[in-house]
This record gives sequence, structure tokens and C-alpha cells, in this order.
Amino acid sequence: MKRTVLCVLLLLVAGSAYAFPPADNPYTDPKAPCYRWPAVDYDGDGVFDRLDRCPNTPKGCTVNEQGCETDADGDGVCDGLDKCPNTAAGSKVDAQGCSEVQKTPMATKATAPAPKVVEAPVPEKPRASAPVSEMERKLIATGSIRLENVYFETNSARLLPESEAMLNEAGQVLEKFAALKIEIEGHTDTRGAAAHNQRLSQARSETV
Repeated sequence: MKRTVLCVLLLLVAGSAYAFPPADNPYTDPKAPCYRWPAVDYDGDGVFDRLDRCPNTPKGCTVNEQGCETDADGDGVCDGLDKCPNTAAGSKVDAQGCSEVQKTPMATKATAPAPKVVEAPVPEKPRASAPVSEMERKLIATGSIRLENVYFETNSARLLPESEAMLNEAGQVLEKFAALKIEIEGHTDTRGAAAHNQRLSQARSETV
């Protein structure tokens, strides 16, 4: 109520010389204490003088809501006029906020060393492929190899000497397919407990 009375008194004192500003007046402050109070912003920073705590802000500076210029990199040149806004702390800058390092042309900076020329490796001569065996043909055709002559000591995972030839032949075939994933199956007879035979089959597969 006091605020309204004060506005009325001010208008009475002004008399006929005072007139409300037009509705499209860009300097009207809608949040002023009195309705349609004419606003003033002498430094043109966009903050009305009744709120501006820094009334002499240089033209072009970015300001906060209190009308004070901001300086993100702390070099003494306000944001908005600072042409080098990321100056390192403590650097000496010119009126545009640029340090000597930032003004140095890129051409004068140390040039990167020339890339080393790496000679292409000389390809090896292709190795003569070994003749395709019957075992290899079966592997390609069926995806499996059946090893007929692999023998172990009784109730043991120890290979008998006569098994070496068959296993060597299988190894030579598999070496041609380095990326091949293989599964080895081993079997026992029906004598003995199932759990024991399972362990024996696993051990024989690992030996192979």
C-alpha cells in the first residue's frame, strides 16, 4: 500500500509534465516498484540501472544478472571482448585478451617429424602343399576323423607306441587348418564303474 501511495505522490508532483511511456517503449521496466516505471540503462548492458551494480560496463562485455562483467579465464579482459577466451592462468595478455603464445602463428611452431617410410615386407614364396591324404579328404567331406589304431595300456591313459603313426598323420592334417576348432572323443569298454570309465575317457582324450 505504501508503495502505491508513493507512486501516486510522485505523479502528482510531476504534474502535467509527466506522462506514462507508450506501451511499446523498450525502456519500460515491468518489474519496477511502480507500474510502467520508465527504465534507464545508461551503460546499455541490458540490466536496468536500479539493479545494475556495475553501471559503467564497457560496451560489448558480457555481464551477469547484476550488470557486472564476467571474465571466465581471469585474464582481466571481459568476456565478449576477449578474443582468446581460454588463456592459461597467469599469462600476460594484450587488450584483446591474447597472450604471446596465442598470437604466435601456427607455421612457426615446431613442425612434426616426417613420417618414417616403412618398406613393405617381401612376401614369402608359397610353400608346396603336401599331397592330400585320405584322412584329409574325410575331414573335408565329413568334418570328422576316425582314429582306428590308437591304443592305450589297460586301465590307463598311457599311449602304446603303435599309436604314434596314426596320431602323427592326424596332426599333419589338422596343422593345415590352424583356425579349426576340434573336439576329441574317447571311449572305454563297458567293464568297470561308469564314473571310473568317464574319468578314463577324459584322460585318454586329453592325452590324444
